[in-house]
Amino acid sequence: MDLKRAWKKLLMGQCRRPGGILGEYIGRRMNRSHFALTTWGLAHMAVAADADVLDIGCGGGRTLARLAQLAPRGRICGIDASEKSVAMSRRHNAQAIASGRMEVRLASVTALPFADATFRLATAVETHYFWPDLAADLAEVRRVLRPGGQLLLLGEVYDTPNFDARNQKWLELVPMTYLTVEAFRALFQTAGYVDVAIDEETSRGWICCVGKTPAIA
Repeated sequence: MDLKRAWKKLLMGQCRRPGGILGEYIGRRMNRSHFALTTWGLAHMAVAADADVLDIGCGGGRTLARLAQLAPRGRICGIDASEKSVAMSRRHNAQAIASGRMEVRLASVTALPFADATFRLATAVETHYFWPDLAADLAEVRRVLRPGGQLLLLGEVYDTPNFDARNQKWLELVPMTYLTVEAFRALFQTAGYVDVAIDEETSRGWICCVGKTPAIA
């Protein structure tokens, strides 16, 4: 393996679980590179000012800060499986955390440390690729959402013909969940979500999946 490829593989591996000095670099880079994708995704929904929100895989913490702005009277929580990411998110949002409006925990999506029906909205930006069991984990997210709550899942790597050549190069560097639009829809429905809506930004290879939890009859 040549040095350039080895460096790319190392960087991509850090996206799974950032750590150390290189993890700090990756966290800052993700804060920048995910901004446009997150802006596009959040435009698909109205975030209530008093919404309680969970960001899954909060990384460097920039999405948490944006959610806090959109829901100034809500409770904002973030989780990440990386100690480095948790530290960065806490540092990026120190003021909001000090005010009691936000908390960031070290946790896995597989076992969310929250009670049933806690949140109105959950977000997952460029993180579902590395969830241990996507079908079961989607159901675990649904557990902590209130009736009529929503999950917003965003990604820039999915199985689409227009970007398959680009995506395959990334998949060679690090194993990632790689799904078609139809597969995403089926997984959301199997996990118990309703009114599943999927949108594609075909010029950039982005995907936005929104699923709702059933409302109480």
